[in-house]
Amino acid sequence: MSTITENFSHLAQEKKIQFKSKDIETPVRKKDGEEVKQKQVVYQTALRVNKEKAVACGVIIHDADAERVNYQITYNKIGYVTDRNKLPEIVTKLNELNAMRTGYYRLVISGDGEIIMRHLGITGHDVKAMMDVFVFGGRILNALIPELEKIEGLDLTQRKN
Repeated sequence: MSTITENFSHLAQEKKIQFKSKDIETPVRKKDGEEVKQKQVVYQTALRVNKEKAVACGVIIHDADAERVNYQITYNKIGYVTDRNKLPEIVTKLNELNAMRTGYYRLVISGDGEIIMRHLGITGHDVKAMMDVFVFGGRILNALIPELEKIEGLDLTQRKN
């Protein structure tokens, strides 16, 4: 583990946020064609957004001995597009929310119609700001759920898969 991922793990423990973590190595090609292994640490947890629904969320941190590294925060399975005919209207409404309400986050639709809220960033050894963005993301999502429930063609009920 790098200093940055260790600092994040310690801060999560201090804040009593329970993450399951796992290391992932992915082969990546450099510009010269050389293949190297890129290491990431994935921290996973869930956020209860209401009595009926929990949302899987996680933080992925590039695990490298560097001063600054990339990270991604995601809130998954927020909802699903159920009517692809309404996709243009759904995208328009999500873009309006992105412009006015999501802050550092962006609502996106994956290829299978899943609604995801995501933030990409860069952090250094002091990971407090990254943790604050993660915690604040839960508050943003809680505030957005009533707006998302109003969008025709979305299903925000809990799915078992």
